[in-house]
Amino acid sequence: MIRAILFDFYSVWLPDKLGSYLETSRQNIELYNLLAPIIERYYRGDVDIVYVTDVLRLRLNDPTINLEQFRLSEADIPPNIINFMRNLHSHFIKLGILGNLGRMELEFLNAVNQHNQLFELIASPLSLQLAMPLLSPDVFVAALNTIGEPPENCLIVTGNDDYIAFAGSLGIMTIKFEGLPKLTQQVNDLFAQNYM
Repeated sequence: MIRAILFDFYSVWLPDKLGSYLETSRQNIELYNLLAPIIERYYRGDVDIVYVTDVLRLRLNDPTINLEQFRLSEADIPPNIINFMRNLHSHFIKLGILGNLGRMELEFLNAVNQHNQLFELIASPLSLQLAMPLLSPDVFVAALNTIGEPPENCLIVTGNDDYIAFAGSLGIMTIKFEGLPKLTQQVNDLFAQNYM
């Protein structure tokens, strides 16, 4: 029975702008190998978003890259996502975020949560104080221990295929996020199966 749903922040809530720049850099393997560790350092809290913005602007030779485009605003979150989360609480489901989050994202999500009371868990390697990538067993085990549910009682929602494969390898059910209407139907179908 599903008792907790963990969402990948950038797949479900807001576009992953850092990830899109990293994907763009894949066309040049040398550039990608330079940028990927810097973005990973950001998610570990070693550098801030100002530093990452400056590096992206310089290395991608794009003067339009600026700090404002990475700023997060609650007004950018689709209201139907928040309503969907509130509805899940009526089914006594614990909710959490488990994703790559830097300090800016953690502060933003904590403020959103203070205002909306949506999540029991906001977790990332940085918040869990684990110096390892998101897709590692220790990060997932720490997140599940914090939310208080075993893998078989959890569901992960993400648009990232690597995330889906990794969570599945740990015995965690996954749904690929392909829009809120489809997710709503998939979750409702799961609830119907759980209570039959």
